[in-house]
Amino acid sequence: MARTSGRTTQYSLIVTLWIVAGLTTPLQAAHAGVGASSCPTNAIAIAPGTLIQEAVDRAGENAVLCLKNGVHRAQAIRPRSGQRFYGEGQTVLNGSRQLTDFKRQGDRWTAKLLLPLRRPHGECLPSAPFCNHPEAIFVDDRPLTRVSGRSQLASHTFYVDGAEGLLYLADDPTGRKVEMAVAYFAFESTAANVSISNLIVEKFANSAQMGAIDARKGTGWIIENCEVRLNSGAGIGAGSGSIVRNCDIHANGQIGIAGHGRDISIEHNHIWSNNIYGFDGTWEAGGAKIALSDGVRFVDNYVHDNNGPGLWCDINCRNVLYERNLVEGNHDIGIFHEISFNAVIRDNVLRHNGLGDRGWFWGSDIVLAASEGVDVISNRITVASGRCGIVLIDQGRRDNGNRYKTRNNTVLANEMTFEDSVCAGGVSDAKPGAENFAIIADGRNLFDRNTYRMRRPGLDARFVWGHDVTDWNGFRRRGQEGSGQLLLSDPTP
Repeated sequence: MARTSGRTTQYSLIVTLWIVAGLTTPLQAAHAGVGASSCPTNAIAIAPGTLIQEAVDRAGENAVLCLKNGVHRAQAIRPRSGQRFYGEGQTVLNGSRQLTDFKRQGDRWTAKLLLPLRRPHGECLPSAPFCNHPEAIFVDDRPLTRVSGRSQLASHTFYVDGAEGLLYLADDPTGRKVEMAVAYFAFESTAANVSISNLIVEKFANSAQMGAIDARKGTGWIIENCEVRLNSGAGIGAGSGSIVRNCDIHANGQIGIAGHGRDISIEHNHIWSNNIYGFDGTWEAGGAKIALSDGVRFVDNYVHDNNGPGLWCDINCRNVLYERNLVEGNHDIGIFHEISFNAVIRDNVLRHNGLGDRGWFWGSDIVLAASEGVDVISNRITVASGRCGIVLIDQGRRDNGNRYKTRNNTVLANEMTFEDSVCAGGVSDAKPGAENFAIIADGRNLFDRNTYRMRRPGLDARFVWGHDVTDWNGFRRRGQEGSGQLLLSDPTP
């Protein structure tokens, strides 16, 4: 996976936000998540406690299945082509098993592990070294933090002794619901044209970059009106032809949505407070990331408070549309188009993204990194103190011997309001004599007709172009913002 500079270290805020917010927000209630709709009348009913896979296999291709209200626990489903799965509004697919046989050892409680431990996958922040171990523990629906030894145990933590096959808790589990994530996925197969609607999917022990609902190996999956939460890796894995819409995707261990493929549509979703286990956002974590794709649409999503970037397309993405999204409060970049090509970023509202301390120009609301042919048009941005608005970044990055070039990008008619000093432009750290040394200035990149507003008077505007940090007049002397405006608080240009 492509990497960018810097690491963040604050991830516990995301857990806190989820606990404080609970499971509902006004926007979620308005348009995302499960509803009260009933299953189709021709659906095959599957009651809790039934082996779902047996029913799936008996029904065969193109069957309609109704998962009845209640908890369907620790089941992994491999759909057949054309099958449609519906829930009734209170249908929960829960990937955990309950732990009930605890024994007290001094001031600790122990229980036997349900399954052998799996190999970890993914890169963690230094503050969360066990983020990539999918064996999650929940007490009364709250995820606990894993520690490295019995001596580190404290309230709301757990320790796993792999040699003994024991789980250790500091908190008394008596009378409480204790669960361990065990099932590797809720849905996954190579089938085509599967649809999944109106289900709650939670607490699966999926690895990083794999979805609890995982459509990456199939084609044409539709996932809609689902709530996907508290899974160890990605909430949803999208593949070619996937449509993810009207879903509430939150509090997943690594990322809300991951995936790759052609013609992926992510629309009308609420994607929030993901990466609760502390994966490194410069590896892959946060709201939604699609890679190696052609024809991706991010439209009308509300993406906020994720520990990582908000919306991200990486590694040879082409023909991507980011439109009418509300992206705010994300720890990393709000909208991030990285080592990729043709895209349109338009009519989005971004507020206070890039809140992590990454340094340089990475703390921005919109970043095009080593990308070309992108139009950034008519976005409204409120930039947090000490952060930047729209930035082009070139580092001379290579892929299979070819060098990516930050060129042919147009940043036009955006409105940026800064809580502190203005910061925007295009920056390079390529060395003198390098092929990409002058690509920002010579690569037909253009900023024009943008408005920059400073809420605090008396601050210096900071514009960067290539290797030079300059002011407003210097930015214009470099051929930028011929028709742009820098407005002070009064607001005089």
